[in-house]
Amino acid sequence: MMRDKILMVFALAWLYSSGGHGQTDIKIPCDDKRVENVVNLTLSTHNKILTEGGQLALYEILEATKTRNESVEVVFVRFTSRETDCPAGGDKVWHECDYLQQTDKALTICHAKVQFEEAGQKLLLHDCTAEPAASSKVAPCLGCPEKIDLYHKELRAPLIHSLAKANGMAKREHLFIFKDFTSATKQVVAGFRYKLQFLIEKSNCTRAEFKVVTEECHPVKEKTEVLQCNSTVDVAPWRHEGPEVYVECETVVIKSVTRFKRPPGWSPLRIKLERPKDKESSEESKESISTTQPTLLNCPTKPWKEFKPVIASIAPPNTIESSQTAADSAFIEQALKI
Repeated sequence: MMRDKILMVFALAWLYSSGGHGQTDIKIPCDDKRVENVVNLTLSTHNKILTEGGQLALYEILEATKTRNESVEVVFVRFTSRETDCPAGGDKVWHECDYLQQTDKALTICHAKVQFEEAGQKLLLHDCTAEPAASSKVAPCLGCPEKIDLYHKELRAPLIHSLAKANGMAKREHLFIFKDFTSATKQVVAGFRYKLQFLIEKSNCTRAEFKVVTEECHPVKEKTEVLQCNSTVDVAPWRHEGPEVYVECETVVIKSVTRFKRPPGWSPLRIKLERPKDKESSEESKESISTTQPTLLNCPTKPWKEFKPVIASIAPPNTIESSQTAADSAFIEQALKI
């Protein structure tokens, strides 16, 4: 067993590095005819050497590259396959088979390298591992802070409470209005905990004239002042209590007076967190993308066939009893009406 694993490591190392020195792998579309030939040759060869289980059939082509050396071309393909209902050693080819629809039938990863020349094609090396592909997903951390989109409407209420708290704590003659967001997270505790980092700036509204920020409050152009604030807002709507707000702010030095471009409908009083939509700029960006977009590789391809795992459903043990009881009840009710 250990000897086989060592040989497999060397084989895969050769598979990735034997394209020749100085050659560059060029990605090619996964629906290329040569790629389909590689897959067909690989599966046909692999299924012939199987001695047990079901034959493998293509599921998805993941990636394909090629290298050119004089008159020959070498194509490398990585794809996934699934076990089928065609037994090993049978007369059928994989095109005539259907997937086994069991949930425990994991994907099989296949690597293949085929040399194309005038005389025909030659399978240099192939490997189809029976182990499922390793998942790169990490289990979510329950209860950990999660970042929130800075334009999410869920941040509206925590931001309003934080701004009011900041104005109440700031010993300034003028009220401050919202300027920009830095970051925002949400955490599930005994309720929801929002942690916000944002900037506020000095407005033309004085405390003597305004008790709270209104639509008339605008940033001052001269002797401007900007504060950076960190706030924590704990809310539990089901308790019908007000949020607990903690805010700390400090003065920051702003080298330039360029302002954050606020989304439509944004105001110091009516905070509406929506992404800015610039029709002209979006159309220009679409045009630039369309002109510079490279050739589509169509990777990965669509599944060769649909895979619908069968999940056995077990009827509750009292199904017959309950249906009989319901029938008896209906009969008694009908009898009472006569």
